[in-house]
Amino acid sequence: MNANTSLATPAIHDPVRRLLATSLLGLLFCAGSAAACVEYGINRDLVLDKMYDTYPETDRAQFDKKMASRSFMGCPEKRDVPVFMTLDMPGLTYEGEVTYKGQTYPAYAAAPDAPLVMFYHHVAHSEDGPLRNGQEVPGLFEMGGGATEAAIQYWAVVFSRGGRMRTPPPMVGTITMRAPSLPSIDTQTVVQLDLKFPAATCPLQDKAETLQDVQTAELSVPGSTAKEKLVAIRMDCGAEAPRARMTLSDAGDASNTGSQLTPTADSDAEGVRVQLLRGGAEVQFGQTWDFDPGAGGVHDHQFTARYIRTNDALVPGTIKGEAVLNVDYW
Repeated sequence: MNANTSLATPAIHDPVRRLLATSLLGLLFCAGSAAACVEYGINRDLVLDKMYDTYPETDRAQFDKKMASRSFMGCPEKRDVPVFMTLDMPGLTYEGEVTYKGQTYPAYAAAPDAPLVMFYHHVAHSEDGPLRNGQEVPGLFEMGGGATEAAIQYWAVVFSRGGRMRTPPPMVGTITMRAPSLPSIDTQTVVQLDLKFPAATCPLQDKAETLQDVQTAELSVPGSTAKEKLVAIRMDCGAEAPRARMTLSDAGDASNTGSQLTPTADSDAEGVRVQLLRGGAEVQFGQTWDFDPGAGGVHDHQFTARYIRTNDALVPGTIKGEAVLNVDYW
């Protein structure tokens, strides 16, 4: 009986081992069929950072373009995959349509006198399609099988305004692509356009003014003022229309945010200072304002200077102050 038992043991365990081996091979086969596309390449983001010396005077003439590409290999099979693309560019305004290669596309701008930009997607052997800001648009991705390359391109094309253009704020956003049937090609491309143009600058003429002498009786109490006088700083812009951000500051104290100038070192009067006004209101040193006259020529920036009594006792003498007008063109 013992001999028969020992002979029967292999017959019980061999089928179990073969069954386990068969199951393992089946699992390996299933795993091998789940291959996914692998992205490669370095030109993945759409970045255009450039200073232009000139531009076409013709309205809506193309003068620059830039491309980004998302490329893949190792895709499981050759077929067309439906994809959905969204251009998200905050700060851009729709400006109408432009024509490019016989097709019309939506054009956008970051400022009223900035260049126009349009975006489109391109896949080999397929019709180009527009990318519309804030909208998801459909497309087909031509997927190669195995070692065959597959790529989708995103283009930004820049058009003129038909006249002088200015540097707009940087345009930053993304292009997102999703493929519900092939998530391995879901991507997000960074878009960054920084288009710069020479600014129109204007010479400024320094201006020195002397206020009339003031009597003690005219500044009898703290806060009283006297001897107002107009002070105009002239800007000669020629034929170019300037656009600038301007700041008035106290030359004697850069941290001064009031309207009274710090006395110069050679001032000896006390209890009085020089105060500046703009448009009838006290200035606030360090505060900025925009200057955009829309035309060239001569422009006068007018201020009013006057004496103002402080809380200190009055001491006769000379009081001087200096202000600096900083002009940042763009």
